[in-house]
Amino acid sequence: MIPIPQRAHRRAAPAPFRRPPSAAPSSGTGTVIPYDYAATFELTGQPGNLIPDVINISQEGVFVAVAIGYGFEEDRGRAIDIALPPPPPPPAQPPPVVPGEITLDKIPADALIEGFRVNPRFESLVFRSEQTIGGGARVTGLSDQPLPANLFLRTKPEDDALFQKMKSPEEISFLFSLVDSSSGRELQDEPTHNLASLGISNGERPFRLLAQPVSFLPRSTLRLQVIERSQDTRGTLFIALYGYKMFGAAGCQEPLVRTFRGPFVCPTESIGNPSDRVIPFDYVASVQLTGRPGNLLDTEIPINVEGGFVSTALGYGLAAEERGVQLQGPLFFSGLAQLPLSAFPPNALRDGFRIRRNFLRIAFRDNGLLADAFPFKLLNSIFESLNRPEDVSFRYTIFDGGSGRELQNQPLNNIAGLGIATGQRPFKKFARPMIFLPRSTIRIGIEERFGRGRLFLVLQGYKVLSAVRAGELP
Repeated sequence: MIPIPQRAHRRAAPAPFRRPPSAAPSSGTGTVIPYDYAATFELTGQPGNLIPDVINISQEGVFVAVAIGYGFEEDRGRAIDIALPPPPPPPAQPPPVVPGEITLDKIPADALIEGFRVNPRFESLVFRSEQTIGGGARVTGLSDQPLPANLFLRTKPEDDALFQKMKSPEEISFLFSLVDSSSGRELQDEPTHNLASLGISNGERPFRLLAQPVSFLPRSTLRLQVIERSQDTRGTLFIALYGYKMFGAAGCQEPLVRTFRGPFVCPTESIGNPSDRVIPFDYVASVQLTGRPGNLLDTEIPINVEGGFVSTALGYGLAAEERGVQLQGPLFFSGLAQLPLSAFPPNALRDGFRIRRNFLRIAFRDNGLLADAFPFKLLNSIFESLNRPEDVSFRYTIFDGGSGRELQNQPLNNIAGLGIATGQRPFKKFARPMIFLPRSTIRIGIEERFGRGRLFLVLQGYKVLSAVRAGELP
């Protein structure tokens, strides 16, 4: 019997641990990009009013939402009447009025306390301006042309007037509900309150992270309903879903899409294994806000040739001008009541100004009228501008020139998309890092709503130097 040779057994070495692959890894081709979808609602200030809106998911790919936030663009201007001399008996018409000759005693006391400004609709009638080299207009002073008296007095409560009182910002209150039309499922059992589900409306909070990411198929819709609860609070409400768009997943069926998750969460730098070819870096864009509502501005950030840029977060801030109001002369001062509007700089009348809180006791007498005796040396200290960094309001868009794609479905309000303007919030972190290729451009569009000064938007992230190949992006 011929013995059968025994086959040697080898012990298999354990396979090295590898990071689990993501469902759709981000790459320089733009397969996965951070994206925001927003819905807007025009609030009328009538409690119980129901307002619907629809977010349409584009056909480009699946959208995965990871967080939700909101912001309110309040219409704070309220028309006020100026105390003009009694009109003559009919059929005579009241005489025209020069705006610069109106004195402070003709302005309602509550407007002096809360702040007032020239109605932006009538700025061309009140101010003189000159054309600049770039084609814009620069305000040079108050016009000396008399205006019809009916611009200073309203015949109906809903009419506009030449001057507006700037009411203080209010905390908004509303109920909202969301329905995913592709699956027919509601995302809550009943309409929920904004403070309970989303936090304070001024943006002073982290964005509400969803307990689990939710995916929306291409061409699907998300239906939202808002029920107003705040009296006399008017403006535009933004509700935004933050997440990322997956371009390569358009053909997947819904059950598979619902199982998608983001990439394995890991630090940018491996602990104990730093790379000198990947450095933290910020790209900064800045524009000069003019204070004209509806004015459109845009700027571009060129990505240099050193290497790609990976953006992980976005922040912003406004460098406003001096808060104080310096009066311009010559002044023939006989008391606050007789101080004319021509003594104030044009920017103060455009932005709005008020009496500082700590001067109210000496600015008003016990009967509520402006004081006659007031120290002349305090005139440049009593008033303050309403142009404050915490009140800046604008809408923004971000466009990636390298891939030709927008990063949101519509211009987004700064509070809804980025958080409170004072900086008392975490920076807006992208749901997925955004990769910008070398020599590409980032175009940022701004639509002004309120505020004047230098606006800074900062894309925070890290630069991948040219020695790193595209496949080596962290």
